[in-house]
Amino acid sequence: MRVLDPPPIELLQILEPFSGVHRDELEKISSLMQRQVFEVGEMLIEEATIGTQFFVLIEGHLEVVKRIEGDELEVLNFISKSGELFGEMALVENKVRSAGIIARKTSEVLVVEKEGFLQLVNHFPQFTLEVARSISNYLRRTDSTLIGSLEEKNRELSKTIQELNETREALVENERLSIIGKMASTILHDLKNPMTTIAGFAQLIGLKEMPYEEIVKYTKIITQQVNQFNILAQELLAFASGTSALQLEILKFPACILEALTSLQFNLAQQKMVLTTDIQGQALLNIDPNRFYRVFENLANNASEAMSEGGILNISTRLVDEHLILDVSDTGHGMEKDVLDKIFDDFFTYKKHAGTGLGLAIVKNIVQDHHGEITVVSIPGKGTTFTIKLPIVGV
Repeated sequence: MRVLDPPPIELLQILEPFSGVHRDELEKISSLMQRQVFEVGEMLIEEATIGTQFFVLIEGHLEVVKRIEGDELEVLNFISKSGELFGEMALVENKVRSAGIIARKTSEVLVVEKEGFLQLVNHFPQFTLEVARSISNYLRRTDSTLIGSLEEKNRELSKTIQELNETREALVENERLSIIGKMASTILHDLKNPMTTIAGFAQLIGLKEMPYEEIVKYTKIITQQVNQFNILAQELLAFASGTSALQLEILKFPACILEALTSLQFNLAQQKMVLTTDIQGQALLNIDPNRFYRVFENLANNASEAMSEGGILNISTRLVDEHLILDVSDTGHGMEKDVLDKIFDDFFTYKKHAGTGLGLAIVKNIVQDHHGEITVVSIPGKGTTFTIKLPIVGV
């Protein structure tokens, strides 16, 4: 970053936010600003930092980015119009910055410290209007970018569905054809919860008064649910062929399950059911987060079938002898012993109007693939508890 001479009045006059301000007032404004030049790859704003500066682009091209995995950056928006304002949201809300800004071309900007920004807002009504207009335009463009990202996920989903259909056709003469046929006839049932989540959060995003951070949060959940379509298709294929393809990661518990619990809470609430939690212990787990999300989802589906008139699903955890113990309990109708003996069998269903009968079989396979164990205890008329025991990597 290089610092240049203070901005001349003539420069401010051609920038839209200051074009209608009297020259005498521009001289006061100029004293609050500093001209800086950022080279390609330099960060103007770091994500998750306290906002202390406000910027006006003179010339160049900047990207609004968010870290998603390690050093990988997702582009949320861009800034390329001379006179465009940015960095004001964190100052207005007095919160940490939700995204970063990086230069993709050599870019010249005006920089105003927070105190100067507050003076501009308090003394120049036109400038305040420009700030409001900038925030509105930014949110509109960001919405468009996020929608484009969802459309790309949908294209990936279509490609996966096409591959699934091609694979199903290739298995016509295979001995497992009957399994694939049964899956295909009831697959829509397994897609019900992701579709409910996507529809619900899409409606929430449509609320114009929603803060930007909430839009990003809900869009991330929608994207996760779209990914679940792909995971479901791949999982059913793997189940049919008897193969497993875990993508294991060392993740911190309980952080690695909190996002899954957010989606479950929403889905259960749509069915007038309540999710309660008692999450205890901290550890490292070697798990495939996408596959393990299916464990929670399938157990929640099983519980919702058992609590057709409403109830409580409780998820609790504890650490015992180098293992994480996870209990998933419902207040449903419970099961008799002869049902419990078959609960993990392929295509076994109990008191269901629809379903593949693979939900709990898949749960057991996923848990065993993670070198874990799953057991079940049920009391007719009172409810059922599934207990999962997973090895931990460390504390």
